[in-house]
Amino acid sequence: MSNNDFLEYEDNLFVQKCISHEDLYELVKYGDHPIYQGLRDGQSKVLIKKSLFEKLDYQTKINCIKEVAMVIALERYLIPMISKDQENSYKLALVRICTKLTKGWFHQFAIDNYPRLSNLDKDLLSIAHNIIEKFPIKQKKPDVILLDPETQAIFESIRPYTKTISSFDKIWDYDEYNTDVERTGIKITSPINSDVSVTAIITIMYMSISKYKFARWTASVVIFPTNDLEILSDDEDEDSDEDKDEDDSDSFDTNNVDISFEDPLEIHPYQSRSGKFSKLDSKHTFVLGIAASASWNRWSADEDIWEPINIKVKSADYVASLLEIPDITGDLLFKYVLDCLKPILICDGDTPLKHWANKLKSNGTIPIEPNQHPWYYAWNYKLNRKSINI
Repeated sequence: MSNNDFLEYEDNLFVQKCISHEDLYELVKYGDHPIYQGLRDGQSKVLIKKSLFEKLDYQTKINCIKEVAMVIALERYLIPMISKDQENSYKLALVRICTKLTKGWFHQFAIDNYPRLSNLDKDLLSIAHNIIEKFPIKQKKPDVILLDPETQAIFESIRPYTKTISSFDKIWDYDEYNTDVERTGIKITSPINSDVSVTAIITIMYMSISKYKFARWTASVVIFPTNDLEILSDDEDEDSDEDKDEDDSDSFDTNNVDISFEDPLEIHPYQSRSGKFSKLDSKHTFVLGIAASASWNRWSADEDIWEPINIKVKSADYVASLLEIPDITGDLLFKYVLDCLKPILICDGDTPLKHWANKLKSNGTIPIEPNQHPWYYAWNYKLNRKSINI
C-alpha cells in the first residue's frame, strides 16, 4: 500500500465525501440561487459580508441561516446515516450555528431568532436518500494483521508450547455502574527447559454511566514467570473471607477512583479520576486507559468525546529471555501475546488509539505496513519515546 493509497483509505475510513458542499446548497435553496452566494466577499468563497446581509429582508435572512443549517444536517448526520431523524438532525445543526460553528453577528442573529429558525420546511430525508443511492457509502475495511514470514515462522514454532488458560476467578465489582470484565491468558513453556514457563494475562474492563454519559476502558497486559502467578494464587487462598471484608488492601476510597473492584490476582490496576494508574510493577508490560464523556449529559455526533489516552509500558525482554528461545525478544513476545489473544475494547473503545496510529502512519512516523495491532503501535512507540505523551 503506497502513501497515497493509505491517505485515500484514511479519508474513506472516517468521512464520506460523496457530494460537494456547493451542490448541497443547490438542493436546499429557497430561490434561484443559494442565498449565501450573493453575500460573499469577492476574495472569499466562504465568508459573507455583514453589510450585504443587513440589506436583506427579514425572511431572506432567516432562509439564509436555514440553508446553512440544512446543509450541515445533511453533511454531518443524514448522509453519513448517523441519524435518520431529520428534525433532530436539523436542530443539532442549528445548535452548532448558535454555539461553536460561528461567532459574531451571524451567530448572534441565529440565537436571537432561534424560534423562527427551528421550523424545518424541506424534506431532508428524501434529499439524503437520493444522494446515498447515487453515491453508496464505502464500507470500512476490516483490520487485517499480517505477519511477515520470518515472524510467522517464529510464532508457529512457539504455538506447540502454548496453552490457553481456560478460566480465572471472577473479578468482583462493587460499583453501581454498568461494568463488563474480560480476562484471557496463555502459558508458554520453554522448549529448552520444561520447568520454566511464562504466563501472559490480558484484562479488559469497561465501565459506563448512562446517566452522566461517561465511559471508561482500562486494559492491562501482564507477562511474568508462571511461578509468580502460583504465588499470587496461594496468597489469595490464605486470606479468609473475613479478612477480605475488613482489610481490602486492593481498593482505594471510592471517592478517589472511577472503578472499585476486587481482583483475586491483584494484577489489574485502578485508574483514578485524574487518569493516573495504581499498583504498577515489572509485570505490567502494557496498561491502557481510555475515556469518553459528553457535555450536557448527552452524546452528540459532532462532539469530540474522547479524553486524552493514558498509557504505561515496560519492556518484556527479561521475561522473554527466560524462555531461552532463539530470536525471541520482548518485542516479539508482546506481539505473540496479542496475536494469540487478539484483545479488543468493546463499544469501539479502541477508536482514539486507531486514529492516533493512523495519524502517525500518514506523516511517516510509523510504517504503514505491515499492519500491527493498535496496542503494539502504542507500546512500541511509548517504550522508545518515554517522554512523549500520546
